[in-house]
Amino acid sequence: MENDPFDLGADAPPPAPQPQGGSISERASVAGQARRIEPLLDGLNDEQNAAVTADDGPLLLLAGAGTGKTRALTTRIAYKIATQQAWPSQILAVTFTNKAAREMKERIGHMLGETVEGMPWLGTFHSLSAKILRIHAELVDLRPDFTILDTAGKCAGRRSRIFCQWLGR
Repeated sequence: MENDPFDLGADAPPPAPQPQGGSISERASVAGQARRIEPLLDGLNDEQNAAVTADDGPLLLLAGAGTGKTRALTTRIAYKIATQQAWPSQILAVTFTNKAAREMKERIGHMLGETVEGMPWLGTFHSLSAKILRIHAELVDLRPDFTILDTAGKCAGRRSRIFCQWLGR
């Protein structure tokens, strides 16, 4: 067509590359996932990036104070959730203090831009051990509502005080 008003001739841009394979929704999901993941990795050094993007399986980070271990671990958890490599309920993250556990959960939520729910296995050594013991109490001849006493045998909390009174402590 010689009189085609839409024929740009030599001024026409090259044709856009066509996406390879997959449905529109699959391609949109991949593109959205890439936009969601890139900010997670911004600002990480090479070692942190390697830890965050490491293959599946357990990960142990050994480094000195203030080197970004917590940042790398929280980013790894957020990365696994964002890339749908794991559901929040499939991740085990053990800390030493309740404050650290709360902060990790808050950081992960901030990184993902949403409240993180369903992370029952993020907690302290003590809280996670107690949870496992309560789940499997019958295997060690305990009742699931057992009471934990501190090293001096002191009872904490109203329910524990009642139990201790019953024991005569």
